[in-house]
Amino acid sequence: MKPAEKTRINILDEITNALPDFNSVFHPVSNGFDVEGPVDFELETGQAEFVKKQIPIVSSGEIPISSGKKDIYPAENKFYPSNFGYLRIPYKNNVIAVINVHGLTFRPDDKLDTPERLEQSRLIKEFATKENGPVIICGDFNVFPQTQSIIMFEDKFVNLIKKYGVSTTRSKISPWHGTPRELKFSDYTFVSPEIEVLGFSAPDIEISDHLPLVIEFR
Repeated sequence: MKPAEKTRINILDEITNALPDFNSVFHPVSNGFDVEGPVDFELETGQAEFVKKQIPIVSSGEIPISSGKKDIYPAENKFYPSNFGYLRIPYKNNVIAVINVHGLTFRPDDKLDTPERLEQSRLIKEFATKENGPVIICGDFNVFPQTQSIIMFEDKFVNLIKKYGVSTTRSKISPWHGTPRELKFSDYTFVSPEIEVLGFSAPDIEISDHLPLVIEFR
C-alpha cells in the first residue's frame, strides 16, 4: 500500500540531513497511518524540534492531549491523536522551556472551542505554569484567536500574535486561500512576561500551508 499522494514519509530524515549543525528531538504521535488512512508498512508520525548543536538540551519529552489511540485511525468526526512536545535549554542562569504544540484536529473543522480543545489548552497551560523558568509556547493550536482555548493563556503569558498584530498564519499554499473557507488563524506563540522579545513575525514564505513564526528574544 502506498502512502497518500505527496506524503513525504522520510521528512524527518530529510530535514535532519539538511540541518547537519542541529540536533533533532522527535515526539511520536501516531503509528501505522497517514492523513488518508491505515498503511501496511512501518510509519510513525509526530512533530520535532531542531536545536543548534552548541546549545545543550537539558531534557525533553511529550504529553498526550487526546484520548485517541495512536495506532488506530480515527473514525469520522473523531479527533486525530495529538500531543505537545517540550524541551528545556539553558540560558545564562535560567532554563527555558519550549513547548511545541500540534493541536487537536479533524476534518471538516471549524476551529472553534470544544470540550476536547479546552482540555488540551488546560493541560498545556498547567504544564507551562509549573516550570521554574521562562516558557515559550508555540505551534498549531487549530483554533481561532477569539476562542477560550486561546484566551485562557493570556492571564499568564503574552500572546505575540495579538501583540504584534499578525493578520494571518496561513500561506497562499493553503487549498482554501482566497476562498470563503479560508481560515486565517491556526498558529500562536505565547511567552512568559519576563522574556524580552526583540522581534516577532510571520513572514510570507511558501514552504507550507502554515507560515513560519519567527521570534527573536533574550
